[in-house]
Amino acid sequence: MRKFIFVFMGMLAMMLVGQKGTAQTINEGLNYLDLDKFASAGNVFKTLVKNKPTGENNFYLGYYYIQVGELDSAKAQFEKGVAADPKNGLSYVGLGSLLLKQGKKAEAKAQFDQAKAITKSKNADVFYRIGEAYVSYEGNTDPVEAVTNAEQALKLNKNLADAYVVIGDAALQKLDGTTAANNYDKAIGLNPKLLKTHVRLGNLFVRSKNLNAAREKYNEAIAADANYAPAYRELADLYYLARQYDKALENMEKYISLADKSPANQFRYAGFLILVEKYQQSLDILATLKNQYSNSAVYNRLMGYASYETNQCPQGLEYLNKYFTLVKPEGILGSDYEYLGKLEICNGGDTTKALENIVKGAKIDTNRVAGLRDVAQKFFDGKAYVKSAEAIQQYIASPGKKVNANDYYLSGLANYYANDFVKADSAFSTMITLLEGPKQIIGYQWRAKTRAKEDADGTQGIAESDYQKFFELVDAEADKTKYKREVSNGYFYLAILNLKKYKDLAKAHEYANKMLALDPADKRAKNVLTFTQKDLDPKAAAPAKATTSKPQPKTK
Repeated sequence: MRKFIFVFMGMLAMMLVGQKGTAQTINEGLNYLDLDKFASAGNVFKTLVKNKPTGENNFYLGYYYIQVGELDSAKAQFEKGVAADPKNGLSYVGLGSLLLKQGKKAEAKAQFDQAKAITKSKNADVFYRIGEAYVSYEGNTDPVEAVTNAEQALKLNKNLADAYVVIGDAALQKLDGTTAANNYDKAIGLNPKLLKTHVRLGNLFVRSKNLNAAREKYNEAIAADANYAPAYRELADLYYLARQYDKALENMEKYISLADKSPANQFRYAGFLILVEKYQQSLDILATLKNQYSNSAVYNRLMGYASYETNQCPQGLEYLNKYFTLVKPEGILGSDYEYLGKLEICNGGDTTKALENIVKGAKIDTNRVAGLRDVAQKFFDGKAYVKSAEAIQQYIASPGKKVNANDYYLSGLANYYANDFVKADSAFSTMITLLEGPKQIIGYQWRAKTRAKEDADGTQGIAESDYQKFFELVDAEADKTKYKREVSNGYFYLAILNLKKYKDLAKAHEYANKMLALDPADKRAKNVLTFTQKDLDPKAAAPAKATTSKPQPKTK
C-alpha cells in the first residue's frame, strides 16, 4: 500500500539561496518553505510583493505558488515579474519552470535561454534555479541540463551550496549514489546549516537499504534544529519501511505538529494514517478536507480505501468509482483494482467481475496478490467454492511471495467442496509436505476424505494408507474426541473396502464394531454388520481368520 500514498506525497523542492538587498526577508520565506510551513512562507512573499513588487519578489511569490500546486497563480506572478522588471531573468526562469513541469521542454528551454540572455549569463541564481527546475518535476527531469546549469552557477559563485545539492539530485536520478553523496557533502561543507542536505543523504541511504545510516542522517538534522519538520517526516517513512509502525506514527505526528496546519499537510497526514492502518482517524481528517479536495483523484482513492477498511462499503464504492473517472490511466495502481473488487464484493455486486478486478490489480502490482487470498476466503465463506478455488489458485501461482500450508489447505477445501477431487488431492498432498509430525494430521485427514470421494464405490483402496496414517496421528493426540467423526468415517471406508475389494468379511465386521464403539447408534455400522453376519460365523467375527484359511473338506 505504501506506493499509492507516496505517489502523491513526493518531496517538495525547497531551496535556500543567499540574496542581497531584501535577502533577509526572502530567506525568511525560503526557510519557511524548507520547514514545510507553507502558509507562513506565503505570507512573507505576499507581504514582500505588496511592499515592493520587483521582478525578484514576484518570482519568489510565484515560486511559492509552484510549491503549493497553485500553478495559475504562479504563472500570473511570473508575468507580473516580467512586466515589473523585464531585465530580471528570474521571472523568465519561473515561466520556463512551469512549462517544464507541463512537459513542454523545448518551450521551457526557450524561456531559460531568454533568462540567460537578459542577464548576459552572469547571474548565478538564474543558472542555479534553471538547474533546480531540471531535477524538480517527476517525469520531466533532465539530469544533464541540471548539472550543466548548476556547474555554471558555481563558476559564478563558488560558495553557492545549493548548486551542489542540484548536482547531487541529478546524480541520484541517474542512480549514481557515490557522486550524489560527494556533492551533498560539499554542500554541507559550504553551509552546515543546510539541513535539507542531511535529509537527502538519509534518503540516499534508504535507497541503498541502509536504514540505520539513514536514521543517523535524519537525526543529525534534528540535532542541528529540533524543529526541522522534514526530518521527522522522513523518519516516519523510514520507520514505516522498517515496520515499526508506532514509531512511524509518532514521527509523522511530530512532523504535523511542527509544519503548518495547512490542508496540504493534513492531506499528507491522512494518507499516512492509512499506511499505519488508522483508517477511521484518516476518514475523520479527510472529511474536513472535502471542500478542497473532493475532485482530487487521490482524495477519492483514500476515501475509498479507508471506507472499505471501516466497513462503510456503499460509501467506499461511490468514492472509488469517482476516483476512476478522475485518474489518468497511467496513474492507476494495482491496489485500486484490488479495493474496487473488494468493495464490489462487500456491496453484494457481481462476484465474477469483482474477482476479475482483483486479479487485474495483482497483474499490475504483484505486491497486491495478497488480496486474492482474502477474496478466496470470502468466496469460501460464502460457499462459492469454484470461485474460491480459482482465486486461491491464482494467488498460489503468482510469483514473488512465500505460499504456506494454510494456502494449500484453503485450496484443498475449496476444490473438495467444488467436487474437483483431483485438484483437492494435489493441494492436500502439498500441504502435508509443508508440515511436520503431528501437524500433518489435518492434511492426512482431508486427503483421506478426498481420496475416499475419488474411490466412491470402495473398490480401489486409494484412501487406505492415508486413513491408517490419520489413525496413527489421532492415537498420539491428547484429545481424541475432536476427531471422533472423521475416525468413524475412516472406519466405514475401510469396512466397505474390505467388503468389496478384499472380500474380508471379518475385517469389515471389525471396523463396523469400532464404529459402534464410537457411536452405538451408527446406522452405517449396523448395516455393515447386518451384511457380514449373514455369512460370517460369530466366533470368527473377530480379527481375521476365515478369509485367510482354506475351507476344510467335509468328513464322511
